[in-house]
Amino acid sequence: MAHQLEVTMEVILHATEDSKKIFDPVFELFQINEDEFIIERTLGHYGNTILLAKTTLTKKCAEEFIKKIASKIPKTQMKELIENIDMYFEDTSFFLRIGKNEIVRKEISLQQNNAIKIKIKMPVYKKDQIAKKYIELLTV
Repeated sequence: MAHQLEVTMEVILHATEDSKKIFDPVFELFQINEDEFIIERTLGHYGNTILLAKTTLTKKCAEEFIKKIASKIPKTQMKELIENIDMYFEDTSFFLRIGKNEIVRKEISLQQNNAIKIKIKMPVYKKDQIAKKYIELLTV
């Protein structure tokens, strides 16, 4: 399965945020190197600087990332995630958002706002198997 996995992580950092406070725990928690991120500078609505940082992990690195994040999601949130897993799909891609404030404390919490976006992609050829395959992936 590992050779078909792809994980994309995207972080949006506003001028008021300390990128080191966000990235250091990301590097530590997930063993992702700083140079694996592509960083793009852009301007926000009011002319403030916004950094868009993105990385894509494949194969074994993607599998290890998923194991790490799944093991750190609080059990109550994981239970809720699995019970409502259909809400996290678009086609065969699976989407999670983890809170940036929690990452600073080296914790993982599923959040919708002020979050790091994670997209997990793996081929699933039968639509009725999507939920089953992702549940298996997250609970290994």
